[in-house]
Amino acid sequence: MSPRVALTLLAAGLASAGAAPAFAQEAVDEPQIAGTLVRWFTDSDHVTVRSLSGDWAWPLAHASALTFHYNNERVLIPAVSAPPGTQEAVDAITTASRPISGNAFEDFVKQRNEMEGEYARGPAAVTYYVSSESDYLAQQLGGRWSRDFRQQSANLSLGSSWSWDAIAPAQDDDTNTGDAHKTTLHWNAVMTEVVSPSLLVRYGVEYNLVNGLQHNPYRNVYAGGTNVPEHHPDTRQRRDAFVRVNQALPNRASVKLSYRLYNDDWGVTSHELGTRLSQYVTRGLSARWEYRWYTQTAADFFSDNYASVNGIGGYLTGDYRLGQLSSHLFGAALRADLEAFAPTRAFVRRMTLWVDLERYFNSNNYSANVVETGVDFRFP
Repeated sequence: MSPRVALTLLAAGLASAGAAPAFAQEAVDEPQIAGTLVRWFTDSDHVTVRSLSGDWAWPLAHASALTFHYNNERVLIPAVSAPPGTQEAVDAITTASRPISGNAFEDFVKQRNEMEGEYARGPAAVTYYVSSESDYLAQQLGGRWSRDFRQQSANLSLGSSWSWDAIAPAQDDDTNTGDAHKTTLHWNAVMTEVVSPSLLVRYGVEYNLVNGLQHNPYRNVYAGGTNVPEHHPDTRQRRDAFVRVNQALPNRASVKLSYRLYNDDWGVTSHELGTRLSQYVTRGLSARWEYRWYTQTAADFFSDNYASVNGIGGYLTGDYRLGQLSSHLFGAALRADLEAFAPTRAFVRRMTLWVDLERYFNSNNYSANVVETGVDFRFP
């Protein structure tokens, strides 16, 4: 899919993730596309994440294209606020999900950098991804292939990837976790159908086989009257199926509905329902509202109170995301294509600005506010 087509579909509210039909043979005279994104995240525990990313796309000859993505992320975890020596401070330190570097009563800051490049030619593409942190190096090699059917009204996309992670916990890791590795084999199959000029349906399946360290090397769990290191199984099979419906509405509006069913061999089964309404307010200015509901069962080895240091079947977790929970997400966004407001200003008219606001909360008393701002710049 060319950058111009992708931007047009997003603005119309008719696009979603994955391959789309009929766009594999776009012309090569598309402009270079560049975009930047600033994302700010904060939760009820005052953990903050600042993300600054950039995206570039270069259409090439022979129906091929090269894209590049870069992201710098800064995570700040507040210092332990309880008085030193108290039980609250001891519990906060021993069950922390980050290294207690030097002084636990000082803020902990962590940086992450990621890069991803993709080369696409016709119906096929190959990608390489790398993410680097002080204690974690992740790499992934992937590929995908797609084909149009029924006079380009349907598209089948097949994808697969292999990732390998090197984990080197900080020296002050008190769970005594040494260097470790994790690998993930992924594949997916996605079908997209243009049912009518205003209706698009997409459905698919995904599978992941994960091997290696899958628990947090910095987190302890209170079990059997003491604190012991968290320990998860080394193998996990993850499966999910989804369907998405995108319907254009009168008055330059659109609605998206989605459902996803997930299951794994750790005992977690989840359901997710989502809806999104997009509306053009005026020429060049659009608004969006969304809601997402999620619910899941607990992993077989999850417990709020482990009676033994051996946990359940030898496994223990302090991750609330492996427990039974339900969550809600409300969002609103505003996007402005400046070409509609300043058509005679060559520099300004190439920009698209947006601001996104999200409010998330779940049944485990966790909440978060997400603010996202960004700009797309289209080169001549």
